[in-house]
Amino acid sequence: MAKEKYPKQEHEQEEFSFVKEKIKKQPFYQNRMVKKACFCVLLAVVSGIIACFTFVQARPFMERTFGEDETKTVTIPREEETTAEEEPSGTPDTVVITEPRELELEDYGKLYTKLRAVARDAEKSLVTVTAASSDTDWFNETYESRQQLSGLLVGNNGVELLILTPYGPVQKASHLQVCFTDGTAQDAVLKNYDAVTNLAVLSVNLADVKDTTLEQIGIADLGSSRNLKAGEPVIAAGSPAGFASSLKFGNLLAGSHKVSLTDREYGLLITDMARSENGTGVLLNLSGQVIGLIEDSCLHTSNEQALTAYAISDMKDVIEHLMNSQDLVYMGIHGTQVTDEIAAAQGIPKGVYVSNVEPDSPALNGGIQAGDIITEINGKTVTSVTEIQEMFLKFSKEQTIQVKVMRHGREEYKEIVCSVTLDVLK
Repeated sequence: MAKEKYPKQEHEQEEFSFVKEKIKKQPFYQNRMVKKACFCVLLAVVSGIIACFTFVQARPFMERTFGEDETKTVTIPREEETTAEEEPSGTPDTVVITEPRELELEDYGKLYTKLRAVARDAEKSLVTVTAASSDTDWFNETYESRQQLSGLLVGNNGVELLILTPYGPVQKASHLQVCFTDGTAQDAVLKNYDAVTNLAVLSVNLADVKDTTLEQIGIADLGSSRNLKAGEPVIAAGSPAGFASSLKFGNLLAGSHKVSLTDREYGLLITDMARSENGTGVLLNLSGQVIGLIEDSCLHTSNEQALTAYAISDMKDVIEHLMNSQDLVYMGIHGTQVTDEIAAAQGIPKGVYVSNVEPDSPALNGGIQAGDIITEINGKTVTSVTEIQEMFLKFSKEQTIQVKVMRHGREEYKEIVCSVTLDVLK
């Protein structure tokens, strides 16, 4: 017989089944970890916006203070080939005849006032370099000597101001200082040099130069020394008299002449101005452009008393190499071109006649001798010193080149190939 359920038991079961515990999951957006993650993301976004705004505002100051990370290559514009002026054709211009006027001394003064104005404007690119060096005297006491010379602002690579100056006085200097046209001074270091031309480039940290100074100085305007003629007026600026900020006015005695240096040939400008001991600086034309570099310590002319200068058009490759820390290599020969006329008259091969070989030079170590005639370098025909000079601009230190020479024997010239390892003249 089945058990009967009592009413009380049924009522308890119903109550028990009615009260149930149900665990409801918390919404994901109320989770503590999710809240923290969202807060971090929001904080990162806000921080990024603040950082971007700060960087944009601070960038000009940072660039001005710390400069660029990488230096820029500095180039000098090349001159266009000029042709001889053609005779005018067609209808001649109307000629206006004016009544002649006798010049007064006041006119003479006005002329020099204008010349000084041209020089003063060009002096924005001129600096005074002070080279200090220490030495020991006969009593074994140390003393310091100082020498001042002129420098020329030739470039700005984004990190440094680049200054061209004679190499000799700065070669062994223990301290170098540059004084700009506004009177402020900054320390400088020797960046590169060329012992053949006795030129060097100094560098000044751009971040150390005040904004007010940068506004008052400028990079030199390098003009052209091509087609210069005798009698053209020129201005000598910098330190042509041997002291800073001196000026001289004069004329060219002749157009550009060639001067022979080791492996090279450069144009030389000779003026009617007197040469001064320790004189340095530049020659300017009447437009204020630099047409010559006064550096006659290694320039030998028949007129030792005349102020002379390198023709600027021939020096632009040298300056560009020095500014970009590129080596200017040398072989060590002094040569003369054997022209068609000389070759026919003397019965010798065309090329470059070696008149002298520098002692302990790559050329001497490679077997080249005085009296040889260089006809080829690395398989390319050579007919002038200028061609050798242009080839060497593309060569590097410790590069070995093959130099073909014709050497006179007992009866005829014999072909000899010399291996020459190039170096930089110290």
